[in-house]
Amino acid sequence: MKNKFKRPKFSKKETKSNYFIHGLNNSISLIKSDKYEIINIFILENSLAWKNNKIQDLINDNKKICKIFNKELFSKKFDEFRTQGIVINFKGKILIDLPDFSNTIGNQCLLLLDRITDPQNLGQIIRTSECAGINGIIVPDRHSVGVTDSVIQVSQGAFINQNLYSCGNAHQLLMKLKKQGFWVIGFENSIEAKKWYDIDYKGKVVIIIGSEGKGIRKLLLDNCDFISTIPMKGKINSLNVSAAVSAILFERNRQLEK
Repeated sequence: MKNKFKRPKFSKKETKSNYFIHGLNNSISLIKSDKYEIINIFILENSLAWKNNKIQDLINDNKKICKIFNKELFSKKFDEFRTQGIVINFKGKILIDLPDFSNTIGNQCLLLLDRITDPQNLGQIIRTSECAGINGIIVPDRHSVGVTDSVIQVSQGAFINQNLYSCGNAHQLLMKLKKQGFWVIGFENSIEAKKWYDIDYKGKVVIIIGSEGKGIRKLLLDNCDFISTIPMKGKINSLNVSAAVSAILFERNRQLEK
C-alpha cells in the first residue's frame, strides 16, 4: 500500500454517497447512530482511539472491516488528518428530500442557505442548527458547497441528527413552502430591515441566509415576507455567517421559551 487512500471523485451531477470521517467524537457518534453503512474502519495501534473502550468493542464486533495499522503505514495513508487514531469510510444518503409540511402545526423552522460556499461555514452551521433544534437545513444543489467530507467533519457528528434537505430549485421550493403556511425571513443589510430580535419567529418560518460577500440572490430576496439584519457596532461591518446563524436561531429559541 504505497499510495494514500484516494477518495472517489464525483461529477457535479452525481450524488456523493461515500464519505470519510475521523476523530473520536465523530467516529463514536457515527457508530452509535446505526444510520449509515460502515465500509472500513482504519485504526492506529496504541492511539487514543485504540485505547478507547468503545472503539475496542467496535473492533471486536467488526473484525472484518477493521484494519489495524502501525504508525508508519497509518501516517502514509492519513498524514493530512488530525485523526486521533481513527478514520472511518462510510456510505449513505445524507441529503434527503424535503417532506410536505402542509399538515404540520406549531413552531417549525427551516434554514435555507444561499451561496454558502465555504465548507467550514456549512459544517459549523449544521452543528449550530442541531444544537438549536430546528427542523432542517435546505442545501441547494447549485450556489452551495454541498455536503463534503470537510463539511461533515466540521459538524462534529451533528449531520447525523440534523435533517439536511436537498434542493434543485431554491425559488420553486420557497414558493412551495409559502403555500404550506411558512413565513419567509431573509437576512440582508438594508435600510428597511428589522433588527433580528424584533422579528417574530413563532409559527412556521423559513430563514434565508446568504453568503458574507454576496448576500441573498434577488429572486429569493424579493419573495421574503420580512427582511432582517444584525446591526454591527464595530468598525468591521461583517459578521461570520455561522456566527450570525447562531445569534438568529438562539434568539428564536428565546422567544419560543417565553
